Amino acid sequence: MAWIRIALAASALALSLQAEAAAFKDVYVDDAGQVHLVTAAGKDLHIAGKRSAINPQLAPDGNSAAWLVMAPADAKGEAGANEVRLYRDGKARAIKCEPFIRDFWFWKGGSRIAIDCGGSHFAGREILYDSATLKQLESFDQAMVPAEKRPEWSSSSDRYQPD
Repeated sequence: MAWIRIALAASALALSLQAEAAAFKDVYVDDAGQVHLVTAAGKDLHIAGKRSAINPQLAPDGNSAAWLVMAPADAKGEAGANEVRLYRDGKARAIKCEPFIRDFWFWKGGSRIAIDCGGSHFAGREILYDSATLKQLESFDQAMVPAEKRPEWSSSSDRYQPD
């Protein structure tokens, strides 16, 4: 029975060391619009994608990376990103919002990710998600909340001033 406990403890230690080794030190988009993550150990991981990626960002804690995915132009000829992809724990998952995701940012070291979703010319909506689960935690309409009353996680206060 003692050897089983020792084996389990050794396995848990190995898994925790592997998780630490999987932390990222860089993220970039190559000339073909494909995302690459560089691990702390220097390994370059190519993350396959069907459409062009832009604006890659590494979370401050190094456990997540995210990027915008460009959508095809709409009927008016406007093009933009309508999806942010978040890579964490070995998986890439999507947060989608129409018509465009104008910006995204990490908060609380990377444990949260927020998006600014809306049209090209008007106030939109900011939404905060948990990075591990992609569960929506909070949101607000930029047109309805004055800049001085926006939540701490909002980064739009300097861009969208009330009329």
